[in-house]
Amino acid sequence: MGHLTSALLRGLSLLLVTRSVFAMVLFNATDLGILLEKYLDDDGDWMVERQRSKRAIAASDMQAILNLHNKLRGQVYPPASNMEYMVWDTELERSAQEWAETCLWEHGPAGLLPQIGQNLGVHWGRYGPPTSHVQAWYDEVKDYSFPYPQECNPHCPFRCSGPVCTHYTQLVWATSSRIGCAINVCYNMNVWGQIWAKAVYLVCNYSPKGNWWGYAPYKHGTPCSACPPSYGGMCRENLCYKDDGTNTQSPREETDERNSIEPAAPHSPGPSLQAPSPTRLPNAVVSKEQMSQIVTCDTKLRDQCKGTTCNRYECPAGCLDSMAKVVGTVYYDMQSSICRAGIHYGVIDNDGGWMDVTRQSRKDFFIKSYKNGLQSLG
Repeated sequence: MGHLTSALLRGLSLLLVTRSVFAMVLFNATDLGILLEKYLDDDGDWMVERQRSKRAIAASDMQAILNLHNKLRGQVYPPASNMEYMVWDTELERSAQEWAETCLWEHGPAGLLPQIGQNLGVHWGRYGPPTSHVQAWYDEVKDYSFPYPQECNPHCPFRCSGPVCTHYTQLVWATSSRIGCAINVCYNMNVWGQIWAKAVYLVCNYSPKGNWWGYAPYKHGTPCSACPPSYGGMCRENLCYKDDGTNTQSPREETDERNSIEPAAPHSPGPSLQAPSPTRLPNAVVSKEQMSQIVTCDTKLRDQCKGTTCNRYECPAGCLDSMAKVVGTVYYDMQSSICRAGIHYGVIDNDGGWMDVTRQSRKDFFIKSYKNGLQSLG
């Protein structure tokens, strides 16, 4: 099955993109005074760009975000046997700060995304604490069906009945044990084609990254019964815990017990994945593919992307023979079939494959054309 690597499929509200899509959530709110007071400069003005010497997030927000992550990770159902206690990482905070200062409502930077997980949130108007975004990410659990071991043969299915579940899966990815977040006040921020005069932008980066295609976010079992040996058998509130006297850690090399990108070999141009070995744990990474939602040939763009960012979708073979309609060329209407629009543009063929989808602004008209054996409407 092919994998989308380079071509773009832009739509009325959607765009098939080449880079990995992680997760973002929009939290609507109306009176930001309480939150924004923590992000004023010394003269009482809003900080457009922070000095490098200043923290990217208030200490109270940092602790609240970290505490809620660990609380939610410890209460997953079914229970997790290898869920690791999460700690704050100042390097991840720094990278989150650099991206938050761009005020771009998209994931990035592109060069860092293969190495980290990332959740985004933005709101304006009424005061809402940063933890509101964290809770919203976790609440996607209502649409997620956990894959039990007997269903993973060899790859685990990814079942999400809602528009997106990858905020939740990144938040509870067992081996994502480090987090760093930043908050930035953005002026005239473009959020899905609308300009928000004063937006509060939250960026959270995770390491090791989660959302690996074909794997469950954690192992099901008695809490702390499958913790990595480095934790020394310690357990805290259902989480694998290491009593090292600090809740802030600097970056460290990943080991075989973590399902993440391995350190590059000497003189290697960048991170790479090592082949699985007999000593690896069962949920070690063997693929760079991100989790994808399985859709049918008839699944429409509007069914998956209405009111939210979209996701990565896995299309079956044979969609060229489906009768589902496609409206547009390059840009596609929301009522178009996801998979058939992908075939029409050329990002996948009739053998199926993966596509990354992102919303774009509204279009006034669509162009019909015949491409790749498929006639679109206009």
